[in-house]
Amino acid sequence: MLFIQLPRLDNDVTGPAENAPLAAAYLRHAVKRSSERRFWSMTGLQAKVDRLDDRHLVGMIVRARPSVVAATLYLWNVERTLHVLKLVKKALPWVRVIAGGPEVARGHPFLFRRGGPIDVAVTGEGEAVFPLILLALRRGGRTDFKTVAWRVGRRFTWGLREAPTVELGRILPPAGSPANRPDGRGMGYVETSRGCAWSCAFCCYNQGRTKVTWLPAADVIRRVKALKRRGAREIRFIDPTFNSNPDFAAIVRGLARMNRNKALSFFAELRPELLARADCALLAAANFGDVEVGIQSRDPRVLAAVARQADVKAAERGVMLLSRAGIRTTVDIMCGLPEQTPADIRNSLRWAVRVKKGRVQFLHTLLLPGTELRNRRRMLGLDALARPPYRVFRTPSLSAEDILAAERFARRLAGGGMDCPAVRLVGRRLPDMFPEVVRLDARRLPSGSLPGYENRRALLVRGKDLFGRRAAIRAVIRRALAEEPHILWQFALAPAAEEPLDLLDCLVRETLRVPAHFLDSMTVTGEPGQRVARRVFVLLQKHGCHSRSWIQAAENLLSRYYC
Repeated sequence: MLFIQLPRLDNDVTGPAENAPLAAAYLRHAVKRSSERRFWSMTGLQAKVDRLDDRHLVGMIVRARPSVVAATLYLWNVERTLHVLKLVKKALPWVRVIAGGPEVARGHPFLFRRGGPIDVAVTGEGEAVFPLILLALRRGGRTDFKTVAWRVGRRFTWGLREAPTVELGRILPPAGSPANRPDGRGMGYVETSRGCAWSCAFCCYNQGRTKVTWLPAADVIRRVKALKRRGAREIRFIDPTFNSNPDFAAIVRGLARMNRNKALSFFAELRPELLARADCALLAAANFGDVEVGIQSRDPRVLAAVARQADVKAAERGVMLLSRAGIRTTVDIMCGLPEQTPADIRNSLRWAVRVKKGRVQFLHTLLLPGTELRNRRRMLGLDALARPPYRVFRTPSLSAEDILAAERFARRLAGGGMDCPAVRLVGRRLPDMFPEVVRLDARRLPSGSLPGYENRRALLVRGKDLFGRRAAIRAVIRRALAEEPHILWQFALAPAAEEPLDLLDCLVRETLRVPAHFLDSMTVTGEPGQRVARRVFVLLQKHGCHSRSWIQAAENLLSRYYC
């Protein structure tokens, strides 16, 4: 059995992407605790998966010849994962695919379509049912749980029985497990609760589990100590609301005692309306360097429309207490909620930017599969993208122009953005160039598969009279986007001298011919049509002859289409 979890790709070249395979660790533990452990060997390819393009990833899986592939599906990887698995099943028809993760939900817009690669789909928690699914696969049968769908012929059939539930402490690998270790960046992850007591309509945390269970303080501290011994420098608590744990104060006091030298820093998401001054003092003493709070909107009507049970004044008071305690606080403000108006967005943003030690995160509403907001979208009049990330682009009270204007206002007021804008698109040094650069001679462009193997790749075409070879260069771009439609591409020219700007215009049009990448749809630039996932650059040669006016004109042309 092989576990895969494809990463979220972005343009940040300053370090490795974050892609912690926690689901695989939990499922391995579930199998090892069951009688199925005698029948399965389990492996993963995570370190290589994070870098490989689709062609090489498929080749690696095919060479491994697994019986079962277990895939974790998220908003950012679902389409790419399905594409990869379809190619795998074409080469290995016997492989059975089990899919789980937040993206799996009844009524998904395309997951259960005819001809897809999935054989078994699991909604919500998988640890309790996963060993039973493996047993059924091994014996040629099926389970009968409401949370598990099996492909039967051309359709999927859901079970009828309630899935078994277990306490969080029994689901998680123990503190001493090899799975409980930091990643290559020194980041450790700890889950102290499962489920959510709130019922926000835009969130899927509360859809899969009605009961919330928590780890006791002593167990949390043991896990953190184990991570520290194994080299963790930062711990991220992955609970939807860290301070909803009844043992919250005891946990933070324990963290403060064990972390007197501040060797660890901590991050958590908090409900600010639950915080008292003493809580914030404890968080600061424990070295919570960053926390995130979801204000979303300061208008009670908007919060009521999405069933968010929040006392606005109490939430604002909690944020101020965090600020006074010296804790860096990311304040989430959402755009595109039902009943929301431009005035509410501006009001919420203006308040958020005044928070000392604060950072504003401006989030666009997403109609995630399985959420109440998605189920009620027609009644609420919400227009959203049909495919991931399902971003809302129009509501009865917000036009598409209003939402773009809100994004521009947020950037002017708070800065930031959802992806890394290019420092420059034309220059003698391009700081945003991907590490894998495939250098091509314009006189001898490849006719077969393009060189390279990473999922973020730059093609650099050098030579004279690139304009005269524009058709061949354009063909290379077209082939690259057809061969690897899900990876990030940079197409860079290294002209020996000034070329007609029509060359750039021609290549830009080729990158815009294909459908928008997930990253394009996720990154709202404030300007319609701008792309971030496939970009054209110009690398000026050290001894090349390029006037300032030409350089500026080339930069202006490219920046109209890319950011």
